[in-house]
Amino acid sequence: MTVQKFGVFGYPISHSLSPAMHTAAFSALKMTDSVYGAYAVLPEELKDAVLKAQADGFRGLNLTIPHKEKILESGIIKPDPFAKKVGAVNTLLFKEEGIYGFNTDAAGALAALETAGADPAGKKILIIGAGGAARSISFLFGERGNTVRIINRTAEKAEKLAAEIAVKTGNRDVSGGGFSTGWENLAQADIIIQTTELGMGKYEDVSFFDQLELPAGKTKDEMIQTRLKSQAVAFDIVYNPRETKFLKDAKKAGAKTLNGVMMLVYQGALAFEIWTGQKPDVGVMAEAVLKGLERKE
Repeated sequence: MTVQKFGVFGYPISHSLSPAMHTAAFSALKMTDSVYGAYAVLPEELKDAVLKAQADGFRGLNLTIPHKEKILESGIIKPDPFAKKVGAVNTLLFKEEGIYGFNTDAAGALAALETAGADPAGKKILIIGAGGAARSISFLFGERGNTVRIINRTAEKAEKLAAEIAVKTGNRDVSGGGFSTGWENLAQADIIIQTTELGMGKYEDVSFFDQLELPAGKTKDEMIQTRLKSQAVAFDIVYNPRETKFLKDAKKAGAKTLNGVMMLVYQGALAFEIWTGQKPDVGVMAEAVLKGLERKE
């Protein structure tokens, strides 16, 4: 039996639940010849590691932090039009004629919102962060014609990304700035999407709201209560922990909250379909992720 090899490259990678998720999907489809592993790959090793995976007969890979943008600099992959436009790749498909790159993050985020009953059509979107995931999600909503505001600790990075999206999508309602405009932007947003590492790992006790300067005499809770729209959706793409400090803060103010579990599942399901041509059971994948989170907690 020829083993069909898949995996995820990242650094760090020990936190990843992708192996459990994809293994469950393979098992449900009785694909007993397929295996999926997690591999710690340093940024400077990425090109060589991907070429080695190709030589070793891998069929597909996921890329996570910090490789989504860097892989395009390697010059060894052929990105599809959306991934090329976005400048970030999280899925690789190995074929005889080359290595193909895709971005399933944005579609995964959209599916997670829609499944949760938070239809983003016509809504004002606030994106927190300007990294690889923020790029893909911002581009998606830019293409869909939403009003998009991107804010980042380094304002110049958000402004540059917003300008790029406006040019490439023709949507002039895309803008960028720093955290200094955070409270004002929150008051205008229907959907807030948190894409930074705040809330996970060494930043587990930090909320995006903690990064915003408070007006004299005001508390953080008061500002959130008065700035967050009553029907606002707060979406954190972090999935471990399941409820970040950002989501806890937003929930106290009455916002509908959504964690990153289903985005992980849907982007993974799309990658699975790219690799195998089969639609996996997203319920099985979600159950595997939730069980993995319970073990980690």
